[in-house]
Amino acid sequence: MKYGLINSAKVCIMAKIKRVYVCQTWKEQPHLYPNKHVFQDGTDDGFCPELPPYHGILLPEDVEPELAISITYPDKENQEFEEGNSIIISTDLYPETDVSKVEFFVDDIKIGEDLSHPFTYNYYAVKGKHSVHAKVFTNQNQSAISSKVKILVTGVSIPEVGLSVILMDASASMAEVAYKESPIIKMKLVAITAASGIFDLERLHNNPNALVAAFKFDDRVELMFMDTVANLITRFNKDVTAFANFIYEELEMMQQDTDINQALSQAHIFVDKFLKKQLDGLPVSKYRVMMQSILKYGSVEAISIPNIRILIYTDGMQFDSNKGTILRPNPFSQYPLEGLNHDIVIGAFFGQESDKGCKELQNILNRCPIHDELQFFLFDNPAKIGNLKYLFRMASGASGFCPKCLEKEMFK
Repeated sequence: MKYGLINSAKVCIMAKIKRVYVCQTWKEQPHLYPNKHVFQDGTDDGFCPELPPYHGILLPEDVEPELAISITYPDKENQEFEEGNSIIISTDLYPETDVSKVEFFVDDIKIGEDLSHPFTYNYYAVKGKHSVHAKVFTNQNQSAISSKVKILVTGVSIPEVGLSVILMDASASMAEVAYKESPIIKMKLVAITAASGIFDLERLHNNPNALVAAFKFDDRVELMFMDTVANLITRFNKDVTAFANFIYEELEMMQQDTDINQALSQAHIFVDKFLKKQLDGLPVSKYRVMMQSILKYGSVEAISIPNIRILIYTDGMQFDSNKGTILRPNPFSQYPLEGLNHDIVIGAFFGQESDKGCKELQNILNRCPIHDELQFFLFDNPAKIGNLKYLFRMASGASGFCPKCLEKEMFK
């Protein structure tokens, strides 16, 4: 639920023990007096102003305040930041126990939440004047809202970059025919539809900033290419067939076992480095993570999510070089990365729904934040192959997660 780098001081929510003045007569006999005789300040003569003169003496007491939250970073009003910088909004809470979550808002729009101490959120600054605040919830559904902190974000020419990571199964079974009705093998089918889907993104106005990284895997994982859509189109002279042939030749070099665990682990490391701006060989030297505003399923509040997707397809079960057959949990769910507020893994399976590998893949996937549909696609008959190109296009453009998202993509 967070992000990464620059101005990484924490935003904390802080509440202090409060001193009040309590009427001792009321304190000993509260049933005799309708009002609560507790005051923020003492009196000159030291007696309660609500009782007859010189009747109830006031004594100071330290009391614990009610549920409270405050922003501690940004810690100055109208603090200035450069566009694209990561601002770690931090909070201090009272009490710190029994808190279920803290929600974070920019300009009254929810940008994310944190479920654990120290309750921070990493916000990538967008040009303009903004207000930041937070809201805390307890397990008893009590809530409190912090005061707003104004910030000023000045513009700089840093591009917003979206990322797609495609994990392409290149195991031996992918060299078999896709369907009995057709002689085309699965590797060739994937290469053609992937190339076509990626080249379709030429129409995007920001395709120079749409980054695609494709890994091939069997019981090894190797990076095939990492480039922007615009550069890929130029690199292959706008020839989609040449691009498809390149992908196919790369996939054809592998053809061993199917280590899904290793592929997802490598993607997890790759995305973590992307968020931390630690990737070597990127075609852009300075960037900020492209963000997307969505209406989360079952909510009336818009949230901001990063335009990052992982698409993994396979046609079999987990089976590594050591004959390991246990498919481990999705690392993006098991070990959430700083900067991601949702699961970004999309899965596709070539085969039948009854196949063990299909069930395995489905079990590690989560649901789309937009439609609450499983982020899974099944290609179990030739009639569905028409969707494959659009799936690669959707994932490469980082525009959706699930079959309902794909329906919209197909009509663009």
